[in-house]
Amino acid sequence: MKFDLTDLRIFVSAIEGGSLTAAAHQNNIVVAAVSARLKKLEESFNLKLFERTGRGIRPTFAGEIFARNARRLLDDARKTQVALEDFADGRGGHVRLLSNTNMLAEHMPHAIGTFLAAHTDVTVSIEDKPSLEVVILLKNGEADIGIVASSADMSGLECWRFVPDRLVLVTPPEHPLAASQVHYSRILDFKLIGLPKHTAIMQFMGRLANELGRTINFRMRAENFESTCRYVEHGAGIAIVPQTAALRYAKAMAVSITEIDESWADRELYLCVRSEAQLPGYTKRLLKHLRQYVEVLGSR
Repeated sequence: MKFDLTDLRIFVSAIEGGSLTAAAHQNNIVVAAVSARLKKLEESFNLKLFERTGRGIRPTFAGEIFARNARRLLDDARKTQVALEDFADGRGGHVRLLSNTNMLAEHMPHAIGTFLAAHTDVTVSIEDKPSLEVVILLKNGEADIGIVASSADMSGLECWRFVPDRLVLVTPPEHPLAASQVHYSRILDFKLIGLPKHTAIMQFMGRLANELGRTINFRMRAENFESTCRYVEHGAGIAIVPQTAALRYAKAMAVSITEIDESWADRELYLCVRSEAQLPGYTKRLLKHLRQYVEVLGSR
């Protein structure tokens, strides 16, 4: 069975036009060429795909089935062509972005949302990954843009400073740790409210606890930072969250914010790519947009 997109196009135009003449006119070829191609199609399937009438042609049942599938294949081919043309000139495509939990919750909705609103031909997938894993995936070409903590080895990547990522402790106001500062080892003496296990912040906290020879006693795992603070407000436990989230929710919730007296609690984050020069145009535009987002944030 051998046929190409031109065969499909001629067959569909013949069926829709109701005659070989209509197909010849639409495809800018002679009627004899249309007839030869349609005959070749029927021979390849060993099926009669259309029958002649006094006014032209009409499809057989097999021809109707073939026409439906031919239209679908032609439509997919057009979509593929448009996608590749957009990719070639940098108009549109898909960007793979990796980030930590804080950035996904606090900054990405605004930063990525405004970009997508202005670039309708671009799609973005975002995954929550620890910084060490982000670096590896970027270097292996399995991601386009990553947001990485300064503690990770970013050698071999092109990087730009992004936003601060301070972590704080939230507790009920009457809790013993509702003070000016607290060490992580002291926090681990209490039961915590956490996020799902796969999130970067949970993996990061678990690694820090292991380094101290401790484990984290989670009472439960919430869906996001807002629900985490809600559970804390009602006395279910304490939690480590980004300072930006804590300050926002503290305006409407009865929670206390305590600084964590550890160097890792106050981190700088960086935008990283393997090579900006090798990025497609649409990915470069997202990278530029994120860098501008930082500038606007700083001016505020």
